[in-house]
Amino acid sequence: MTGKILIVANPTSGSGRGMRYAERVRDLLAANHADVEIRPTSSRGEAEAFAAEAVQEGYACVAACGGDGTVHEVVNGLAGTDVALGILPCGRGNDFARAMGIPGAPDKAASVLLQGHVRPFDLGKVNDRYFATVVTLGFDSEVARLVYEGQVPFRGTAAYLWGLARMLRVYRGVSLRMTGDFGTIDQTVLLAATGNTSTYGGGIRIAPNADPADGVLDICLVRMMSASRILRVFPRVYWGGHLTHPDIFSYRTGSLSMETERPVVLFADGEPVGETPVEIIAVPGALRIVCPGPAA
Repeated sequence: MTGKILIVANPTSGSGRGMRYAERVRDLLAANHADVEIRPTSSRGEAEAFAAEAVQEGYACVAACGGDGTVHEVVNGLAGTDVALGILPCGRGNDFARAMGIPGAPDKAASVLLQGHVRPFDLGKVNDRYFATVVTLGFDSEVARLVYEGQVPFRGTAAYLWGLARMLRVYRGVSLRMTGDFGTIDQTVLLAATGNTSTYGGGIRIAPNADPADGVLDICLVRMMSASRILRVFPRVYWGGHLTHPDIFSYRTGSLSMETERPVVLFADGEPVGETPVEIIAVPGALRIVCPGPAA
């Protein structure tokens, strides 16, 4: 990677190892004569502001050091610009890093930045917010809310499973009207997940066919079902086998709208992005990303 690199580091990510991770990467990059700086965040929204400032300051790359929430903010500061996104995964889930093939060890992640293979990838957009992985509505957005609010004592998939067990006792579904290239669907649903990439929750393959380079979004819609049925179906999600279940449907679309009888919160990349009604679109080639493999 040529040009200046800014590492935007979330110090609280990875149970407080975010700065150590960032400093290790900085030292490795500097040893290879890279021009690199770290800016730690201290509050929500700062990562996006730092990324937007880096665009104006002439940086070639902004590396998000943290989890999917940090990536989400940096993505919204860089989308539609020529500044590349680097990913230094040290958060709870790291689903976007997984989709991009970014290794978790700091020396290996630093090596990806040094190799400098930059490729364009799609993003999704929900109203005015870009997202990198999956937008959730319904049961899974309520689980994401528990994680976001710090009510979950675990990381990664364990956090999702803990939230799932807690929500199973109280969740009653949502009446959803969804319109896209597939037509219009009116259904009481357990969840509707819209994926630019295939996984959320630390590797749960909710939209197994989603590809961030195909220009469309993949939707997984699950009709409302009993808690016992949810528990029987859930293990299939780890390898994408849930799509064969008769109460689960998949669609592909370039855009869609979602309306509910009452406002329902949506989460994207584990971050709140507003309430229904919403418009969601695919934005092909919206972001340049430093990743393994040859440049396109």
